[in-house]
Amino acid sequence: MTDALPGADIDPYGSVTDPALLDGWSDLDVVITSRAAFDVEEALQGRLWAFQSTSDGDAQVVRAVLADGRRVDATIHGASGMLPTPPADNDVRFGTALAAVRFGHGNHLIALHLTLGVIQEALVHRMVAADRAVGTTHHRSKTRYDADAPLALEAIAEPFGPQTALDAYELYGAWRSATDPGHAADPVGLQAVIDRGRRGGHLI
Repeated sequence: MTDALPGADIDPYGSVTDPALLDGWSDLDVVITSRAAFDVEEALQGRLWAFQSTSDGDAQVVRAVLADGRRVDATIHGASGMLPTPPADNDVRFGTALAAVRFGHGNHLIALHLTLGVIQEALVHRMVAADRAVGTTHHRSKTRYDADAPLALEAIAEPFGPQTALDAYELYGAWRSATDPGHAADPVGLQAVIDRGRRGGHLI
């Protein structure tokens, strides 16, 4: 990162500074102070798979999941970090990445809460498919899509683990693609997060 931002001050903090807290599920927490606007993907030297960006007027906070599985929480002061157009399923991607990490750490309550949000979005797309099939949003009787409801439970069946998040994302992708033919799920970043977590990959 220092090579990509030669004029910026870069200060890591959090688990990266304490080996006792560091594992494959850890993210990189960093404060960047830059006098010139910069491209976040170039700075992180990788493709953003999912991200969140907020600003309070004093700092921009970018929470990034890269396609290679790295996760970076950057607090940016000074000039802003420029971001690409987010993918259509950006929020779902980000949620499943967080869920996978939580599952990896054994935080099943938070992980399942995040994953259930993805399952809910998947069910919305199945309901849309049912609406289109019968031409109405008011259903007095079941449709053929009701038979798919158990698949949502199968995606979150025990044993819980990072794979649970991936199963939920894949179900969402399949059901969204059925109602939105232009949508193409891309699990590469999520799979990379899981692989990195399991093998204890480096943060940067």
